[in-house]
Amino acid sequence: MDSPTQAGNIVIIGGGIVGISTAYFLTRHARYNAALHKITVLEASEIAAGSSGKGGGFLASWATPQCLAPLSYELHKRLAEEHGGENKWGYRTVHAAEVKLRGRDLTNEDPDKVGIPADFDWLDPASIKSYHPVGTPADSAQVHPFLLTNALADVAKESGVKIILGHAKAINYTSSDSLGIHVGSVSYTPQGQPENEMPLPASDIVVAAGPWTSKLLPQVKLLSPKGHSMVIQPSNNRTISPHILFTEIQSPEVGTLTPDIYPRPRDSIHDFDTIYTSAPDSYNDDLPSRASDTVIEKEGIDKLCKTVSSVAGVIRDGKVIATQACYKAQIRKHEEGQEVGPIVGPVPGIRGLWVATGLDEWGVQNGPGVGLLMSEMILDGDARSADVRALDPKHWI
Repeated sequence: MDSPTQAGNIVIIGGGIVGISTAYFLTRHARYNAALHKITVLEASEIAAGSSGKGGGFLASWATPQCLAPLSYELHKRLAEEHGGENKWGYRTVHAAEVKLRGRDLTNEDPDKVGIPADFDWLDPASIKSYHPVGTPADSAQVHPFLLTNALADVAKESGVKIILGHAKAINYTSSDSLGIHVGSVSYTPQGQPENEMPLPASDIVVAAGPWTSKLLPQVKLLSPKGHSMVIQPSNNRTISPHILFTEIQSPEVGTLTPDIYPRPRDSIHDFDTIYTSAPDSYNDDLPSRASDTVIEKEGIDKLCKTVSSVAGVIRDGKVIATQACYKAQIRKHEEGQEVGPIVGPVPGIRGLWVATGLDEWGVQNGPGVGLLMSEMILDGDARSADVRALDPKHWI
């Protein structure tokens, strides 16, 4: 591991939950000195423009990998307590379950009601075939990712972090006999000025650009699955119980689909409960140049809407208030629950270059943990809060 940074310019490429958490925890570190450390976040679109703003926000202490997830789950709790997360970004503990459902107009057998909580009453009762709990308020929670990431960005800015909206074009390196190859600067174009390429001096560079990490570091091989989602205002603005659902729905119009359904409490964006739902990822689209260029495909949204509407009147009679799409950073395809990454730590052979990517479906859940560990690696020279040697980039590069 590289020796700790004593002073210099720390540039974080990526304004998602990982990059912002890294900036936040750097300013909270005992070694941080605003007179010595200049921290800059470089973001191509806007804060939380990708999956950090459009993901579901489910949290679980039992998430993968287990060398990281329990730490990050606890950090979410601490952040909510310190900064009023219950009101600012909808932090709350939840129930979670795998549910098999049949949509309207299909012949239904009597559902197995065993284990279904009494307050779980917002699905059409006849649609429920089975209900299998996988999480409880003791080990599962949720946040609104966009609100969380922006709230942490605001706190980081108050502590001296500078946020630049601009497109990182290249990482520039220097070399010396004493240090070998090391980072020197980031070339970027300010937002709205594509012809005006500028250098951003750096002693340390953290590439936390999600699936776009490979654009700057081709040696980091990533897949970029795309997912569609939508947000619904329930009919009659009814309160929706905090039950996160991982479903398999057989609907008359679409067939079988496996969307996730996340009720959300009222927040600073909406003064009513909402329902977030997302479709399974696809691998058919090329990654755009930046998150803001992501195309929403009407066919995917329509398929998702028809499927979830077939099992819940509060959705069917509600109002779609947002449709969206985003890309995740995935190291490789894997089975549910299999531990694959993320990639967290120093890039081999280049002093001052760090990478934090490949968080896949657990990006929001594990983002704060990665941010804390990155702050320790940069300022202490090693991770202190968890043993994450299994996530070292040397295993993947």
